[in-house]
Amino acid sequence: ELNYYLKVILAATVTVCSFLILLFVFCRQKGEPPLENGFLPYLGCALQFGANPLEFLKEKQKKHGHIFTCRVAGKYIHFLTDPFSYHSLIRHGKHLDWKKFHFATSAKAFGHGSIDPAEGNTTENFHQTFIRTLQGNALDDLIKAMMENLQDVMLQSRTSKPQFNAWTTEGLYKFCCQVMFESGFLTLFGKEFNSNHEKNLSKQETERAHILNALENFKEFDRIFPALVAGLPIHLFKSAHSAREKLGEALLHKNLLKRNNLSELVTLRMFLNDTLSTFDDMEKAKTHVAVLWASQANTIPATFWSLFYLLKSLLITTQ
Repeated sequence: ELNYYLKVILAATVTVCSFLILLFVFCRQKGEPPLENGFLPYLGCALQFGANPLEFLKEKQKKHGHIFTCRVAGKYIHFLTDPFSYHSLIRHGKHLDWKKFHFATSAKAFGHGSIDPAEGNTTENFHQTFIRTLQGNALDDLIKAMMENLQDVMLQSRTSKPQFNAWTTEGLYKFCCQVMFESGFLTLFGKEFNSNHEKNLSKQETERAHILNALENFKEFDRIFPALVAGLPIHLFKSAHSAREKLGEALLHKNLLKRNNLSELVTLRMFLNDTLSTFDDMEKAKTHVAVLWASQANTIPATFWSLFYLLKSLLITTQ
C-alpha cells in the first residue's frame, strides 16, 4: 500500500513538473531573434540579469549578436543593443504602446500607485504638466537656475577643510556625479530657507551633506534599476529598497515646503498631487523620486563622456 502511494505521488510530481516545463519553455519560431530561457522556471534569466545587467547584456550580445530575447521574471524581453538601429525602431512607434510601458514601469520601479488616469489614482495629465513646465519661459527659468547652481557648486570648496592654494584631486566620474547631482537637485527642489547667508555657512554644509547622502542613495537605487524594469521585485535588493525609501522621505511634501526656489515643475506637481490624486504622502514623494531619477540617470553619464572626450581632444591637440 505504501508503494502504491509513493507511485501516485511520483506520478503526480512528474506530471506537474512536465506541465511546468511546457509552460516554461518557449520555442523560438522561425525568423525570431535568438532566445535565452535561462535555467529557472518563471524567473528565467532574472537572477543573472539582476546581479549585473551590463555584463549579462554584453555576454549575450557576444553570443547572439545585437538582437536577442530573454525570459525575465515571466516575461519575454527583446533587447536591441545596436544604438544605430534605434531610429529604425522609433519609426514604428505607432505600433508600440509607450504610455502603458511608462505608467507600468514608473509604478513598478518607484513604488507609487499607477499614474495612468484610467486606473483612477489620479486625473493628472503628466504630458501636459511637462509641456507647461519644461518649455517656453518655464524652461528659460529652469536653465537660468541650473546655470547659477552649477556655478555655485563648482566654485565652492570640494573638501571640508580647504587649504589655501592647495589642489584637490578626485576621479572625473565622481566629480561629474557630485556636481551634476547637487546642481540638479537644487534646481528642482530648491534650497533650505535662509541657507544663502554667510552666517549660515554651517547650515549650507549640512544641506550639502544631505544632498550628497541623497546622491549615495540615488546611486544605490539606480544600480538595480534595470532589474526593476525587467520585473524583479525591489525587495530582493534590500539596500536599494532602503535607498529608495530614504529618497522618498527626503522628498515628502512637508520637507519640500521647508525649501524655497522650488522649480515650477515640482511646485505644480505638488499641487496636482494634493488636489487630483488619492496617493498617500509617501506615494506623492515617490513621484518626485521619479522626477529626480529622470533628471539625473542620463545626465550624469552624458556629462562624464562629454567632458572625457573634450579633455581627451584638448590633450591630443596640445601635444
